[in-house]
Amino acid sequence: MSDNSKLLPPEEALNRFQKPDAALVGLDLSHNDYQLPRYGFIVNGIGFMISSEILSEVVKHYKVYPIPNTQAWMKGLVNLRGNLIPVYDLSMLLGLSDAPIQQGSLLVLDKGRDSVGILIDGLPQPCDITDWSKTMQIPELPAGLSDFITDAYSADDVIWLGFKHKEFFKSVMKSIEL
Repeated sequence: MSDNSKLLPPEEALNRFQKPDAALVGLDLSHNDYQLPRYGFIVNGIGFMISSEILSEVVKHYKVYPIPNTQAWMKGLVNLRGNLIPVYDLSMLLGLSDAPIQQGSLLVLDKGRDSVGILIDGLPQPCDITDWSKTMQIPELPAGLSDFITDAYSADDVIWLGFKHKEFFKSVMKSIEL
């Protein structure tokens, strides 16, 4: 039998230690020295980067349930762990292509009510912008997209755009509401 009278209360136990000096440990990093990696995906030759804080996942095997009387770019809904998520063909939505993306991967961005699915051909990739050329003048973009771009970079003949997907898809939904 142990004697609990010698144990510290949890708050006292957790607060009795001091954080070591980072310089002594060899980690002389300030908060601004390290950036979380961004990830991106390509749609018809345009790279879209999402914020590092956005939860995302790629779903390989999925079934999209079509919604009658919707635009061709609104592919329908997918049931992901009991959550219904709208699925978009971004290439068709932006007018970059008339042909729908064939059964590729589904990129799900965000969580909860903010979740959206985007059909993509390939897989997302890490975007290390430290070696990329920042584009001061964002090139001509499809109608309605430029308001949702934060920054632009050029790498390997691809223009990569910082994409505010939440605001973009909210505006899409407002434009089709009755």
